[in-house]
Amino acid sequence: MSLPPKMRRRTFLLAATGLGVSIAWRSVGSLPFLGTSPSASERLAGFLTHEESARVVGREYLRAGPAEASRRILTARVAERLPGGLRAVDAASDARLRELLLDAVAEDFRALRTVEVRGWVLAQTEARLCALAALRAGSVPV
Repeated sequence: MSLPPKMRRRTFLLAATGLGVSIAWRSVGSLPFLGTSPSASERLAGFLTHEESARVVGREYLRAGPAEASRRILTARVAERLPGGLRAVDAASDARLRELLLDAVAEDFRALRTVEVRGWVLAQTEARLCALAALRAGSVPV
């Protein structure tokens, strides 16, 4: 069942704004001061501000698609949407990575690469970021 065009647009705007605000407010810039470098999956999962909400969404996404319940798989699938792939995840500044993720989410909506999670229509990239947050927290899909 496809959503009416107005709903798609509204859903896109709400989701893009929500992810944009979420990514814009989250900073992983303090991690280098700890003397550690986050893995690509940790870095991607760390861009979501509302971690508990992201984990809930991520668990639901993984319940529907358990084949993606792997940090390696999810990281690779998010990275493949970014120009530069994993290299961009590892090397881009926080600001640049935010920009790349927002562009990937917008492109997902334009290409109708969306998933429905409990009535919410999310960009595939956004849902995968949430799934990374769920796996990061040790949440196991049922």
